[in-house]
Amino acid sequence: MVAFLGYALWVTLKHLLKRRPAVVPTPSLSGVNDAQPMTPMRAIALLSTLQSADIVLPTTDGRQIRLRRITEPTAEQKSLLRQLGISLPEHLRFNRECSVDSAVA
Repeated sequence: MVAFLGYALWVTLKHLLKRRPAVVPTPSLSGVNDAQPMTPMRAIALLSTLQSADIVLPTTDGRQIRLRRITEPTAEQKSLLRQLGISLPEHLRFNRECSVDSAVA
């Protein structure tokens, strides 16, 4: 079942990427254009560098302020996200139930 779902997501991503505007070829020194269509594997590799992180700020009374942030996507990542119809929030909500130290929070 997991393999089927993975395949279905892969095919869906492939079809969504077909809607992406054509890549403008850049001339190289050899005269060969190196334009490559966006493949699902390349899209996943490109988006895999996006990360989220928790910023923990201690307060003077011993508590902590936790801010969950996402790294700023590159221009190519922004273009791909826009084409896929995905918008990243500026920050993520902190879920106390999923926190490692939820007993403290």
